[in-house]
Amino acid sequence: MLKNLWYVVAASSDLRDALLPVTVLGHRFVAFRDEAGRAHLLSDICVHRGASLSAGQRMHGEVQCPYHGWRYRGDGRCAHIPAQPDARIPARARVDSYPVVERHGWVWALLGDLPDGGRPPLPELGWADDPAVRVIHGTFEWAANWERIVENGLDFAHAPFVHGTSFGAPDRPEIDAFDVTAEDDWSAHARLTMRRPVRKGLLKRRETGEHVDVVTQTGFHLSGPCATLELTLGNGWRIFIASAHVPVDALHTRTYWMMGRTFLRSPLLDARFRKRNLRIFAEDHAVLRRIRPECVPEGWQSEVSVKSDALQIAFRQRVRALERRGWLAAAANGANGADGANGSGEARRSVNVIACPARHEVQTWALDAALTPRDERPKTPLFSP
Repeated sequence: MLKNLWYVVAASSDLRDALLPVTVLGHRFVAFRDEAGRAHLLSDICVHRGASLSAGQRMHGEVQCPYHGWRYRGDGRCAHIPAQPDARIPARARVDSYPVVERHGWVWALLGDLPDGGRPPLPELGWADDPAVRVIHGTFEWAANWERIVENGLDFAHAPFVHGTSFGAPDRPEIDAFDVTAEDDWSAHARLTMRRPVRKGLLKRRETGEHVDVVTQTGFHLSGPCATLELTLGNGWRIFIASAHVPVDALHTRTYWMMGRTFLRSPLLDARFRKRNLRIFAEDHAVLRRIRPECVPEGWQSEVSVKSDALQIAFRQRVRALERRGWLAAAANGANGADGANGSGEARRSVNVIACPARHEVQTWALDAALTPRDERPKTPLFSP
């Protein structure tokens, strides 16, 4: 898992008057809105006695701890200590606060300490705000690793077998040659024409033996991290899908997805399209939750890759480059997990948090920042098709 990237931490519509607990990268956070309606994200731990802030309540646009009532502002600083209302608030009475941007119906947070100007960009999803595109949103929970899920979304070759009754063509599994196009250091895509079977019947399950051409463009952006899909049918109809696959921890992922369509834009049809998209996720999940090893292997030698895997390999190369840069995210109690390397439980006496940008300016903190685990991956180059 990687720090210093933008992650979708909530749907805008889910962040209202109440506090919202969020778990990303194995760390716990609390999201909330201040009195002006601006979204904020704080580390979910009171520096007084360690209570979970998300179990408290929103008070005057601040987060009130459920234990002793300490209140924290959006910048993470303690603003009120009820037991000593007239005393000076200690400088160390602050929690980490992370940069937040609200866009395309999602709340994005930069989970890291990168200063403004050196942060990754957000993906360009202009269609999500286009009034000519009908957009629906949803979520999906996976018992699978985030890298495996992103790679699945970049994989042209699995559709005939995993989605053979949805949109794949089992009688035409061949993948034409394609090129991977990299727009910048954070994203890439590939484009080809696929053959979709024509089906009849009430549920569109019965094949007719006919096919239609669908221009398919799939890609990734490391912010989100997003897998994107654009489909253009022969009659000009277009479908857009963006899926932000957010690592809850190494083996659990929450996906925030949105789908846009330029046709059949009546809200009365939203449920039909939502059901179809969730069905496709469920078909993928049936495979991904049984994959071994659960996480992407250290190098390319333990898996056999071919040219049709080019986009997934490009994604792996980008992720490994960021790991070598030192962007691996440590677990909340250190790289060895909650019980420590020897299982003694010593790690339960402390908790680490992901450092926020304010740590470059403020030196007094009660909680230690999680140290980046040393990257011990073999330095052999990845397969390049």
